[in-house]
Amino acid sequence: MSFLNPAAIAIAAGLTIPPLVALYFLKLKRDVKPVPSTLLWKQSVEDLQVNSPFQRLRSSLLLLLQLLVLIAAAVALGKPMFETTDVHDSTLILLIDQSASMGVMEQDGMSRLEKAKEQAKIRIENMHDNARAMIIAFCDRAIVVSSFDSDKRALVRKIDSIEQTESRSALSEAIKLAEANMQNMFISQADGTDKEIRPNVESATVIVFSDGRIEDTDRVSIQRLDVDKLQLVSIGQRGDNVGIVAMAARRNYEFPEVLEVTATVENFQDQPITLDAVLHVDGRVLDVQTLDLAASPPPSAPEDATSRERIGDHRRVVAFDQIEFGGSGIVEVVLRVDDALSADDKAWTIIQSPRHLRVLLVTEGNLFLENALSTLPIDVVRLTGSEYDEADDSIITDGNRSTYDVVVVDRHATARLPQGNYFFFGTVPQLDGISTGKTISDQVIFNWDDTHPILRHVALETLQVYEWEELIVPPNAVSIIDGETSPVLTYLTRDASQFLISAFPLIAQDDDGNLLMNTHWVTSVDFVVFMQNAVQYLAGNLATTGRDSVAPGEPVMLPAPANVESVSIHRPDGVVDAVSVAGFQTLHYAQTRQVGTYRLEPAVAGHEFFPINLFNPVESMVKPVSQLSLGAGSVESTAASVKVNEPAWSYLLLAALALLLLEWIVYNQRVFV
Repeated sequence: MSFLNPAAIAIAAGLTIPPLVALYFLKLKRDVKPVPSTLLWKQSVEDLQVNSPFQRLRSSLLLLLQLLVLIAAAVALGKPMFETTDVHDSTLILLIDQSASMGVMEQDGMSRLEKAKEQAKIRIENMHDNARAMIIAFCDRAIVVSSFDSDKRALVRKIDSIEQTESRSALSEAIKLAEANMQNMFISQADGTDKEIRPNVESATVIVFSDGRIEDTDRVSIQRLDVDKLQLVSIGQRGDNVGIVAMAARRNYEFPEVLEVTATVENFQDQPITLDAVLHVDGRVLDVQTLDLAASPPPSAPEDATSRERIGDHRRVVAFDQIEFGGSGIVEVVLRVDDALSADDKAWTIIQSPRHLRVLLVTEGNLFLENALSTLPIDVVRLTGSEYDEADDSIITDGNRSTYDVVVVDRHATARLPQGNYFFFGTVPQLDGISTGKTISDQVIFNWDDTHPILRHVALETLQVYEWEELIVPPNAVSIIDGETSPVLTYLTRDASQFLISAFPLIAQDDDGNLLMNTHWVTSVDFVVFMQNAVQYLAGNLATTGRDSVAPGEPVMLPAPANVESVSIHRPDGVVDAVSVAGFQTLHYAQTRQVGTYRLEPAVAGHEFFPINLFNPVESMVKPVSQLSLGAGSVESTAASVKVNEPAWSYLLLAALALLLLEWIVYNQRVFV
C-alpha cells in the first residue's frame, strides 16, 4: 500500500488526536447536591477531594475506539492505494489517440476516445502529489494539450477537452513533441506562468492510449525517451467494420449527359457480410447495389491484385448503373450497414455540369497534340509561345483566373501563369522549386500508378520514350510515372492552380536540329485516352479517387471570389467558419477533420463545395492490436480495463463508521448499566 498524500495523515492526526486525549485528562465539574448517604457515591467523593483540575489517565475502551476512528479517518485523508503496478513515476507523458478509429462505439455505449480519456484520468489520479504529467493528443498531427503540471484537477480538465476527429493516426510527431518537451521542460505554476526545470529523461514514463491503428509505426524514431518505460494501453474490442476505400465519378466519353459512378468497398472483419450500397445524387436515391463480401484475410495472408475485384472477395469494386444527370451537384455513396465505424460508411464527390471544355494549346507546331485534342469533345484555341506571352490580358485571363479550362504548353517555358490548370510537355512552369536537370536517354519507364484517374484505361507496358529531362520538383509533387532515377510525369498544385508536367516532349531534335518523334506512343489509341483523362482531370470533370481525395485534416486551397472581404465555410457538423480573403487570390482552410461536404458562400463558380473522405484502410481496420512494432522495438499492450492502482480510502472510511457504531454501543451500555 502507498499513500498519494502522506502529509495529510500527519496534519489530520495532529489536529484531532491530542485534543481527544486531553479531554480524558480533565475532570468533570460537578454540581453540589445534598444526599442522604455517600455509600454509593464513593468515586464522586474522591473526585471532589482532589484540588487539581486534571486526573490520571485511566484505561478506557471508549478512548481506544475513538482513537481508532480518528486514525482511520486520518489515514483515509492520505489517499492510500492498493498497489497493483509501480506508481512511483515522477514524470508521466500521456499520448492520447484522437483519430477516426477512436470514434468506434464499443458495446457499453462508450467511444474508444471516451475510454482512453477515462484510463488517462485514472493514471493522473494515481500520481503522487510531487509527480508531474504532460498530455499530448495525436491524430494526423500532434498537439500539446497540457505542458508538465502537478495540478491533477487541471490535468483532468485538459484531458476532457480532447475532441474526436476523423483523421488518420500518426505517432511520430507525438514522440518528437514528447522528446522536445523533456529536453526543454517547463512546469505550470499556480500563477499561470511556466517555470523551467531540469530535465530528467530517465524518469519519464510514456503511455500511449490507442487502439494501435497507427500508420507510421515503422517510421517512429525514439532518441531521448526510455524505451523500456514506453507503454501501450490498448483501447477497444470491436472489429466489425466495412468501409469505402475509394470512389470515382465521371461522365461518359461519348455521352456527357451520362454519369458513371464506382466505389471500392472492403470488408475488414473476419466474417462474411452482405450489404447494400446506395447511390445518392443531390439527395435523391438513384441506384442500390447489393454486395457480397468475404471475410477479411489474416494480416499475414498473401493477396494478389486480381482478387481485389472478384465477387465474393473481401474487397469489391461496385459499378452503379449509368444515370442521366445533366446538372452539377453532390454525388454520395452510402453503405447500409450497422458496423463499428460510421466515418467510412459514406463517401462524396462533386460533379460539374457537362459542357465543352475550352482548351488553349501553346505550341510552335505539334501535329500529334493537335490531332489528339481534335478528337475530344472540347473547343481548342492554338497560340504560339510568343503570341501567348504577348497576348492581351482580356484574351488570357478573366479576373485572376485563366480564361481557359486547361492550358496545354508544348516545349515553351513561360512565367505567365494566372490561376488555372496547366499541362506542360517537355518543359516546366517557371515557378520556384521547379526546374530541369540533365537529359536522360538511357533509361526505361520504371513504374507507374495505374490507380490514378489520369492513367485509367491506359496501357503503359509498351510505352517507350527515347529521352526526357530530369525533373526537380517540390516534395509535395505526386509522381504518376517514374523512370529509374527521375519522375517522368508528375502532378502538383500551387496557389489554387494545377500543374501536370511531362518530362518528355512528344517531338525531339537531333544534333542537326531535325525534328524527330520522341515516342511511338503518340500513334496509339492509349495516347488519345490519356489526353482525354488528363484534360478532364485538370478541368475537374473527373472525380477524385481514394488516393487523390482530400483526407481529413489536410488543408484545402480554393480560389477566392473577387470583391469580398470574407467567405463563410459551412462544415458538416453545422459550424460556420469565417475565412478572411484579405485581398488574396486563394483561400487556405485547415478545419477539415470531419468527413462530409463543405459549402462555401460566396464562392467561385464550380467551387461551391468540396468533399472530405476518410479512404483510409488503416483507420477502417478497427480491430485493436496487442502490440506496437516501433522502430526501437516492440511494445506490448496493457488491457484497458486494468486499473493502475485501487484506492483504499473507502475501506478505511467504512472501518471508521463501524468503529463509531461500536463506540456508540459501548457508551450507551456504560450509561444505562
